[in-house]
Amino acid sequence: MTSGDPADDSFHVIDPDLDLDLGFTLGLGMEFDAATEWAAGEGFDFVELLLDGPYARERIEDRRESMRRTLADAGIDVVVHLPFAVDPGSPFTPVREGAVEELTAGMDLAVGLGAERVVFHPSSDAWDLGWTATETREFVHEALDDLVPAARDRGLEPALENVVSSYYDVTTFPELLDRYPGATMTFDTSHAHLAGMDETGMAAFCREYADRIGHLHLVDTRGGEDEHLPVGMGTIDFATVLASLADADWSGTATLEIGTEDYDTIALGKRHVEELLPTG
Repeated sequence: MTSGDPADDSFHVIDPDLDLDLGFTLGLGMEFDAATEWAAGEGFDFVELLLDGPYARERIEDRRESMRRTLADAGIDVVVHLPFAVDPGSPFTPVREGAVEELTAGMDLAVGLGAERVVFHPSSDAWDLGWTATETREFVHEALDDLVPAARDRGLEPALENVVSSYYDVTTFPELLDRYPGATMTFDTSHAHLAGMDETGMAAFCREYADRIGHLHLVDTRGGEDEHLPVGMGTIDFATVLASLADADWSGTATLEIGTEDYDTIALGKRHVEELLPTG
């Protein structure tokens, strides 16, 4: 487990090389142009944009061209996280169909911004006293049957994120990957931890499914809840997890999904990740 101290053994360099592009979640209160320019100055490869709050699709639809120019001018890529407050796995058909429509419109916006990957939750808000896990899985499937091909038709990689649920968490996620060969996975470390998977289990999972994992959410926690801490500030042993991906010759993108808009804290998380990675 990490102590957050760069001198700790858990921060030793991983070998062989891990081909990882690093970004961070752009907080809802962060001004887009300023955050993008800061990201470039700090050496980030991309920002992850959540289409909610001030960045909800309907609020920024007319800004897509200017936002794309900002990204291009800064030399920064973008990963789009579709809104998770909508309910694609709703047991109520009009709600589910509306969620699919909104997520698909978000994919169109992602294309306009120049994104190549969209992250979204294969999730449901179905009441667990009213609907069984088996029924809920089928509601999720009905949405994904539309959403996965919709992403591919737009040239986007649909990166489904493991959530903490009774129907699909990280332990049952391989069933989802088998069902949707056109999708990849966003592996969220905190969600995996909260689903009861320790670092040894995470490492084994990442090693086995490295060819299906396209994106990472590197999120630390002290346990008990999804705290969205920077790497090194909680108890997750990231060296073990990242080493397994390095062993599998994995390459992809990784977002510091940190629950802050403080630039210094985001930079600290980046430094801790880089201390885990090969120096060249």
